Amino acid sequence: MSTTRGQHLIGQEIGSCILEKLLGYGGSSAVFLAQNRTTNEKVAVKVFLPRSTMDRQAQKNFYKRFLLEAEAASELDHPNILSIYSYGEHNGLPYIVMPYMPGGTLSEYVAKYGPLSLSLAQQYFAQISSALDYAHENGCIHCDVKPANILLDGWGHGVLSDFGIVRLMQPDNEITEQSVKSPEILMGTPDYISPEQALGKPLDGRSDVYSLAVTLFFLLAGSPPFISESSIALALMHVHDTPPTLGTMRADITPQIDRVIAKALAKWPQDRYQTAGEFSAAFAEAVVNADNYVFSDSEAKRRAIHFSGGGKRALAALKPVVQGKPIWRRIALPLILLLALIIGSLLSVNIIGLFTHTHPHVQVVTPSGSQNDYLAADKQDEWPKGPVRGPYFFQNGQYHIINKTPKQIAIALYDFGSYPFTNFSLTVTASELHGSHSGGDYYGIIFRSSTDQAHYYLFEITAWGGGQYGFWRYDGQTIPKSLKFGTLPSFLANYGQRNVITIEVKGNTFTFFVDQQSLGIPVIDNSKQPLSSGAIGLSVEEQNTEVAFSHLDINKL
Repeated sequence: MSTTRGQHLIGQEIGSCILEKLLGYGGSSAVFLAQNRTTNEKVAVKVFLPRSTMDRQAQKNFYKRFLLEAEAASELDHPNILSIYSYGEHNGLPYIVMPYMPGGTLSEYVAKYGPLSLSLAQQYFAQISSALDYAHENGCIHCDVKPANILLDGWGHGVLSDFGIVRLMQPDNEITEQSVKSPEILMGTPDYISPEQALGKPLDGRSDVYSLAVTLFFLLAGSPPFISESSIALALMHVHDTPPTLGTMRADITPQIDRVIAKALAKWPQDRYQTAGEFSAAFAEAVVNADNYVFSDSEAKRRAIHFSGGGKRALAALKPVVQGKPIWRRIALPLILLLALIIGSLLSVNIIGLFTHTHPHVQVVTPSGSQNDYLAADKQDEWPKGPVRGPYFFQNGQYHIINKTPKQIAIALYDFGSYPFTNFSLTVTASELHGSHSGGDYYGIIFRSSTDQAHYYLFEITAWGGGQYGFWRYDGQTIPKSLKFGTLPSFLANYGQRNVITIEVKGNTFTFFVDQQSLGIPVIDNSKQPLSSGAIGLSVEEQNTEVAFSHLDINKL
């Protein structure tokens, strides 16, 4: 077994910690999950593992880097900086004992769930910006800010780790022999390196501000602004090339957000935000303003055509009028659901869909006729029906919705009378029977809808691309606010297969599951006026798409 991979260390005791399993690798080190015998808690232990190609001097240099990381981080006391419990040497291998972060890294989170919503990105961004300002105020530059160095505790908190190449700020703080001419010793990660860092120029905190901007770009796009297989080429792109704008990739990115990120990505330090906190405040303001931003007619049309794949879904849908029901149940609200998923290269999608999810503690299947099953026989009269075979009908205990109209969305609201749904858990089984699987056949749940249908949340799913989901907020605007979106690798995409959606709604916090698999940490609507109550409905998009819903179990929380 190769000693360079660290497997031989599993089961050994290092610094009173028993190594239990390998969590991952980084550079010339490995990180292990361990049990601290003294405190009986789970910890992470980082061990330096020299490569077989390293000579004695190279090993010595990396050993010093390890000590530098331990010393630098141990002197910083901030809630969003990963603390160091202890450090030392084990059989000639230096190690660091740190808190265990069960949520993994932000890089892993984006790879699994897709780009972050604006509100979630702003949440993590504010935390890491605060950590960087604290480090800079204490004379330290991180020099390697990137999503892989931001760890998650699983409760919505991120911490900055890996201070292994931290530098003390000095007037003549020049990185000697570390330039694009010597990529093998280039400090920092080329994808996130600042122009001055790539050129071996003197550094200060504004270098971290640039890397933080590249990190934010990745969180919102799913990939960094520059991509190349060559480290030298990447470094030179940061020095010379103009990064793309996020507004060409996502429909919810306003010009103000693009301007904020562009300023932070300025080639010259003096042209950027001078502190991470200043950058964070500008981004937070832009996110808040995005809630009320209205694109001009020409810009809205251009974006609709761009994000709908050439105009296929540029127009939105109207709910068919159902006679005999109250006027508030008639939807006449144009919808434009737009999404750009970036994974390595630019992907334009028509409209995002939301997926059904099952909470591990919620009963997945509700027997037909249950008092909580809102599709049971005794509640079927409260749903729109007719004409025969569409667009709404019950058959074999399932509620079918067929979208009969081109460029429209078919929506059915439950006539709940005087009861507004506020805090609740919802589980529904959905099965697409007919559709295109081309990115337009989305279906899902509308909840907390106002009586005039001007304000509501929408969660949808689609079989396109093996499974996609999205969560949106509508406030009577042409372009909705994206709260979360991503992929569903385990989604059952074939026609007739059933997927179970579970939603938990508590205040302005929303948790989603699909087939008992969590879609990550809860989503928080941080707007000034989150929607608090309203109607619940089912939706199907794209003409000739038919979806059967069953076992709509709703419980008050």
